[in-house]
Amino acid sequence: MKKKLLSAGLSAVLALSLTTSAFAATDESLHDKSNIDNSVTRTSLTVGWNSSTSIEPWGTDKNSPGDYEVYEMLFETSADGEFYALLADASRGEYGGYDHEEGSVEYRVYIYDYIYDHEGNHITASDIAYSYMYQYENATTSNWQTLVSVEAEDETTVLFTFTEELTALGALENFFSRCFIVSENCTANLTSEMCGTGPYKFVSYTSGSSVVIERNEDYWQVEELRRQESQANVETITYMFVDEGSARETGLQSGALDMVYDMSLENLDTFVEGGSYSDQFTVYTYAQKFVYFLMPNCSEDSLLNDLNLRLAVFNAVDQDGLITALGGDYLRLNGFATDYYSDYSYVDWESLDNYNTKEGANLEAAAEYLAASSYNGEKLTILCMNYFNDVATIIAAQLAAAGIDCEVKGLDQATMTSTVLDSEAWDIQLGMMAGDYNVQVWSHAFDYNSNGGSGSATANFVADDEWQALLELCNTAEGHTSENMEAWWQMAVDNAYTMALYSGNSYNIVPADCTYVCLSDRLNLLPGACCFDGTVE
Repeated sequence: MKKKLLSAGLSAVLALSLTTSAFAATDESLHDKSNIDNSVTRTSLTVGWNSSTSIEPWGTDKNSPGDYEVYEMLFETSADGEFYALLADASRGEYGGYDHEEGSVEYRVYIYDYIYDHEGNHITASDIAYSYMYQYENATTSNWQTLVSVEAEDETTVLFTFTEELTALGALENFFSRCFIVSENCTANLTSEMCGTGPYKFVSYTSGSSVVIERNEDYWQVEELRRQESQANVETITYMFVDEGSARETGLQSGALDMVYDMSLENLDTFVEGGSYSDQFTVYTYAQKFVYFLMPNCSEDSLLNDLNLRLAVFNAVDQDGLITALGGDYLRLNGFATDYYSDYSYVDWESLDNYNTKEGANLEAAAEYLAASSYNGEKLTILCMNYFNDVATIIAAQLAAAGIDCEVKGLDQATMTSTVLDSEAWDIQLGMMAGDYNVQVWSHAFDYNSNGGSGSATANFVADDEWQALLELCNTAEGHTSENMEAWWQMAVDNAYTMALYSGNSYNIVPADCTYVCLSDRLNLLPGACCFDGTVE
């Protein structure tokens, strides 16, 4: 199977998604690559970010502040869909960094012979093998179930062996651009320090407070081969953990913050055009590729094991009211799919008749299902990341109106990762998921081996082998059809395995001297790779 480094179709879809919002217009030049100028260096930036209790690099679900600037991978995927070689040497191999024969389960990857980490360790093929196997054995590795071994053949050649060829949609990207590389000889304690090969190196970490990184003056890659994502246009970056939108707003207004990642919609007013701080900041708006959804705990440890109760919950949720309460700037989903992805048109989601296409809440249906269930007023737990507390609280109020009592448990990412594995700790999970296609988003959320799935059940404890088999079929080139996609979704709603809510925009606040905004493949800010006009030192 030939795999080009640039997926043109995906690139086009993602590029179109970097659009402006009617609510908060973006200066178009901020995502115009012709305006990139890396000749100006800013002394410092203080960036408001989501709280994190862990800065370890391990796990395909990692998303800690500074990780994409301190650590690097064999390959990475840009925000506009380009799969590119980073530590892999693009000048070698038939596919720009690797060789593979069609039908084979082996992939041979080549790396540069001059890669060094922040401690001065020379990164060789054995470090690649170490990093992959350590992550595989010790952390969450979504959809890595086919990995057999990783072996160093010589200092610059790594042989990856799988149980099957990586033919599933997005499978190659999900594997080769989802492991940060760390030297086997690294002496740093990676729970409280960071040590990678990236354009930035670690300075300090204060649990619950901040991460500080600085430009790596000894960055290994030669200037002419650096991509924009590997630029270091800021000398020192401080990530401050600020979860509340009001605190982020105050921090920008007071000068304590220079930039904010993922600003709350309700706290944008003073920064948009005409706002009192619009001369000092710009709102950078782009469409998210995430599906936001509810996932019931279907294990016997939860009352949501009862199908009637699940149907009562989903009929009681008012998507339209939720979106209105959140400010209105979100796209209502009629299925577990968003038009961000190229396979959205495979199914006419809105025409299907189920709880995900109803208008508002169907309290009559909710009452009927509730009466048929075993529910007796027990308090259910809605689990979410702490920055979704407001969303979960609105949903809890909607369920209360239907006679379903809920409490909200908001957690940081590290705690969330462990808590979702405990079938006794939650009843409903509010989550978000992304991928390269809608069917891959499904796989990331519901495959038996993804995000805490047991291998015989999903992450929300669904053991439905027919649903699993159909999901696997949807994620092949041959099985990625309208008929299979609709059949999988029909099984999902018939059994109330999930409910999609909305997709939306993200709002980043950047200082007025910022002239170009660079994002990672997870659509997170890369402050050091942004460009500036020199008016602020």
